[in-house]
Amino acid sequence: MDWFEEFKVPKNILQHCLKVREVALLLAQKLKNKGIDIDLELIGKAALLHDLFKVVSFKELKSNRFHDYVFTPEETAMWRFLREKYPKMYEGEVAYVFFNEDYPELALSLKNISDLKKQDKTWEELLVHYADWRVFRNNIVSVQERMDYLREVYPRTYEEWERDFHTTLAFEQRIMEKIGLSPEQLVGENNSSGEGCDRMI
Repeated sequence: MDWFEEFKVPKNILQHCLKVREVALLLAQKLKNKGIDIDLELIGKAALLHDLFKVVSFKELKSNRFHDYVFTPEETAMWRFLREKYPKMYEGEVAYVFFNEDYPELALSLKNISDLKKQDKTWEELLVHYADWRVFRNNIVSVQERMDYLREVYPRTYEEWERDFHTTLAFEQRIMEKIGLSPEQLVGENNSSGEGCDRMI
């Protein structure tokens, strides 16, 4: 958590990371109970830190119709610093550079989680990526609902979004078959009302 303070991570991003960790660990434990060999500690850390450097991918800091977060001067200064230090890099790439020397396994997972071209992701990497797709604000939503948001907010080609969307749906089916739940049941099982968690990246 000290890293979130050190890098002046906006509170809405921190809340998102906390919720993704919650969802990822819930699913990971269910998979482990079904006999899947899965590293809970790695999942917890990767899920928490997956967007630690998210702001580096923002071309500008501004609100949109989904949230009206007001960035502090410290957050804005850190965004400028990261953009200058890591030009044309995404959050997973920056995380790899930052963590690789001390935590190489974690660093590689963080890089792979956000790498759309990486097809042979581990269970841990796929699970964090999937949990990220299911979290909007402080709730679990459908993959389609999250897709609608991502497509509007983040500029990528239609083909890139479609590929990631269908890959995520396929993994969702794989998970749900293993744990014996439907995507809709997951919503009812985990959603809760949390204070201060009503904004989203």
